[in-house]
Amino acid sequence: MIATVTNFGNNLGIQFPDSFLNNMQISENDDVEIFVMNNNIVIKRPENPKHLTTKERIAAFFETMDDIQVSEIEWGKPQGKEIW
Repeated sequence: MIATVTNFGNNLGIQFPDSFLNNMQISENDDVEIFVMNNNIVIKRPENPKHLTTKERIAAFFETMDDIQVSEIEWGKPQGKEIW
């Protein structure tokens, strides 16, 4: 298969045909590993995808939890047909 590198906004990308993605069992929003090995681009599924907790995701984003304060916010009484 030959694919063409295309401009996607400020990035370059390659579109993969559905048959290729189906064969690799890759769907939209799936995580994949991309790396270079012997001057070849390798794309593969992660061996052990880790599901992060919200706290782990925030820590990874901000690099530290020292400056983050977590608390509940009181929004007042329901104004419509909300179910609490």
